Amino acid sequence: TLVLFKQELLALLKAGIPLLQALELLQGHGKDPLLRDSLERVVQLLREGLAFSEALEQVGAFPAVYRANVVAGERSGALVEVITRWLAFQRFAQGSRRRILEALFYPAFLVVVIFVSLGVIFNVVLPRFSELYAGGSVEMPTPTRVLLALGAFVRSTIWIQAGLLVALGFVGRWMVVAEAGRRTLERILLGIPKIGTLYRMYHSSVFSRTLSVLLSGGMPALQALEVIQRTTPSERMKLRLVAVAEMVRSGSSLHLALEQSRILDPLAVEMVRVGEQSSALAEMLDHVADFFDQEVEKATTAVTGLIGPVLILVMGVLVLGLLMAIYVPLFSSSQVVH
Repeated sequence: TLVLFKQELLALLKAGIPLLQALELLQGHGKDPLLRDSLERVVQLLREGLAFSEALEQVGAFPAVYRANVVAGERSGALVEVITRWLAFQRFAQGSRRRILEALFYPAFLVVVIFVSLGVIFNVVLPRFSELYAGGSVEMPTPTRVLLALGAFVRSTIWIQAGLLVALGFVGRWMVVAEAGRRTLERILLGIPKIGTLYRMYHSSVFSRTLSVLLSGGMPALQALEVIQRTTPSERMKLRLVAVAEMVRSGSSLHLALEQSRILDPLAVEMVRVGEQSSALAEMLDHVADFFDQEVEKATTAVTGLIGPVLILVMGVLVLGLLMAIYVPLFSSSQVVH
């Protein structure tokens, strides 16, 4: 909703319509009631003489990164160009998230199918065959006895399993909601081979692209770092950017502060160093963000493309093994009767 609103605002500004008049024209057009109320408040504050960035700050319903871009655009006198860059960044970020979610949908569906299939086998199929074999007239091989015992154990501990699932749900929610939980989850992800590298690349890309947008709008590097520190979803990066900002404030170069903090991929730090030396930091950050995005997208596509066949194979082997363990004794008994 916000991206669509900014696209409409940008179109009006490019057409030469003054900012206040453009915002007045957009009042009441959005479907989001919070956005409509916030826009009405912004228009009222602009009529009272406040700057656009000051009005956004007072309303507080707009993202901090966007407010920082507006500040940079007002200071540099290039508000239209800054909004254009911000919109391009948001469209790319939304497209990347959508592609990743679409790629993960099929593997997630297969995992659900596997668990449902196992649940049906252990809770519906095995009890019936357990009754059939209870008379002892059929000699059961070891795999069948183990499977029936496992089925009985699963059914007898169903409440314990439910409790474990609930506890797992609480732990998962803690890792998503609480700061300490998010830090723990980040440490786990960073410790996994390959996945940790991709995770670091993703956040390096987000950092590089956000910093590029802010610097291109004319915002000083120190203030841009403070904005990113407040808005980054990474608790690890949020904590270490405080030290980076302090080093830059005390006179250190940006690439040296980032290198010591170890929050970015080494390639990103090297590109920052080259950008500082060539006075083209924003352009270098854009280049390295593009590279990271391509690497993350390729790796995600490859992994998700491999997960599907592997899960299908695992599901087939499990179901085949379970069915063979169940039906082989029946086939053996029928041959004995003949």
